[in-house]
Amino acid sequence: MQDATRGTPSDNESSTEQDLSGPAAARKIADLVAAGDSCFFCTFSMSSELHARPMTVTEVEEGGVLWFFTEVDSLKNIELDRDPRVTLFFKEGDNAGHLKLDGTTTIVTDQATIHRLWSPKLRAWFTEGENDPRISLLRVDPVSGEYWDNRHGSAVAGIKMLFGAITGQRVDEGVHGNLKL
Repeated sequence: MQDATRGTPSDNESSTEQDLSGPAAARKIADLVAAGDSCFFCTFSMSSELHARPMTVTEVEEGGVLWFFTEVDSLKNIELDRDPRVTLFFKEGDNAGHLKLDGTTTIVTDQATIHRLWSPKLRAWFTEGENDPRISLLRVDPVSGEYWDNRHGSAVAGIKMLFGAITGQRVDEGVHGNLKL
């Protein structure tokens, strides 16, 4: 339970609430995605159920916009044509940051953007290189989200959890907040 002063946990809590919006929210997204750029990319299936698959972020732009490579005829593109809403779940590590983002997706096939974002490691999926006709990009514009950030990095958080387990004392769980873009 939060005390009247925002950002100060009560005696029963060990995390701090810190909601972010605008540029501060975009910076938090960039920081957490940089630490763990793989996510569960969730679309709505044809039966309106959440359909998740692992994907890797290619780039995070200023403003929190995320870019992904995918096949133009993939099931996710078919689902996104029907409903462009997505939810992304990121996890940095066992004792580190977590991020959930809700946003809308645009399918992009612009060659100049594909060229700008291309990386040689993508040849594993797109064997004809950056001119492979199967390439499309997904541009995700986050609208809102939620994050949990341990503030100390996973090594320190792991040590703190071990200390808490040995002593039976609650540990600082870090910062939690909502994001609005």
